[in-house]
Amino acid sequence: MSYAANPVAWDDDSVPFPANLGLTWWDCLTSPDRFFSRLSWEGSFARPILYYLIVAILGGMLSLFWFVWGPWGAASQLGLKLEWQLLIFFLTPFAVLLVLGLATSIQHLFVLMLAPERRGFGATATVFCYSSGVGLLTAVLPPAIGFGAAPGGLFGSFYLVVYSMLALSVQFWYVAVLVFGMRRAHSTTTGRALAIVLLPIGVGFALALGLAIVAAALIALSELPV
Repeated sequence: MSYAANPVAWDDDSVPFPANLGLTWWDCLTSPDRFFSRLSWEGSFARPILYYLIVAILGGMLSLFWFVWGPWGAASQLGLKLEWQLLIFFLTPFAVLLVLGLATSIQHLFVLMLAPERRGFGATATVFCYSSGVGLLTAVLPPAIGFGAAPGGLFGSFYLVVYSMLALSVQFWYVAVLVFGMRRAHSTTTGRALAIVLLPIGVGFALALGLAIVAAALIALSELPV
């Protein structure tokens, strides 16, 4: 199915806002392979970045809402003042753009190594932009912070388990959506796309583990008698 015959809703000028936003989010979430096969990889990067920013702002608004009116007392548990939370919200567009640039740069290094018929940097960034909507699945629920303040310890514990399982499932699906996107964006195999997505994660965990071991060793040495 070609892009010209059936573009995604976000690229279709005949679909009004915010219907195009909701349809794009739903299509990418539920049918990522079909969704990325319909994208125009040679078009302007303005549309994907706008989608990315809108999703980030929506997530920030939901976070702010749960901070102020959350049922578990997250504000008191975290000890953050409303002014700081508002500052975080207003800095969200700048922060997510920085994250997008860093994440895309790291990911595209592996694209250069593993995808012979690759497209450019913009295609990798486009995959990140549209995949970001997966995170809204957990943003619509109050975070499991301060659940102990909720009436009824059993319900609070149950919610913590459910929320944690949902958050973990969302992370796994986010990785899957990235794999579908990288495969379509760079005309590569599923195995190579999987490596492109997972290798940076593995390298990051290895570096974090190495730093933790070094830090623990330095602390242990500092406590030895001289």
